[in-house]
Amino acid sequence: MITKPKIQLDVDKIRQLAAEGRSQRQIAALLGVCEDTLTARKQDTPAVAEALRDGYAESIVKVEDTLFKMATSGTCVAATIYWLKCRCPERWNDRQQIEVMNNTPVQIQIIDDLKD
Repeated sequence: MITKPKIQLDVDKIRQLAAEGRSQRQIAALLGVCEDTLTARKQDTPAVAEALRDGYAESIVKVEDTLFKMATSGTCVAATIYWLKCRCPERWNDRQQIEVMNNTPVQIQIIDDLKD
């Protein structure tokens, strides 16, 4: 049986593209191979898997740093709130959970104040 030679991929380029936040489909296209080839090399070549993992980790750190700078600069309230909700959910949560420990029956009356 005749087999094709294994396509060698540039791991430094893979790491760079992953660090830019590119998807595996985009990385494969930019390397001139199909996504299945990149997936196969990731499975049988530890250096390719490591390049993807390290590149994606680098892109996450970049985004985390940017979010932190935006959150702490005071210029982006949404970033500040998001960061606080993620890092301190017990104090910055949209939901409150109230636990009632009482066996006494409670009557609740709902008053509809909305009138036409």
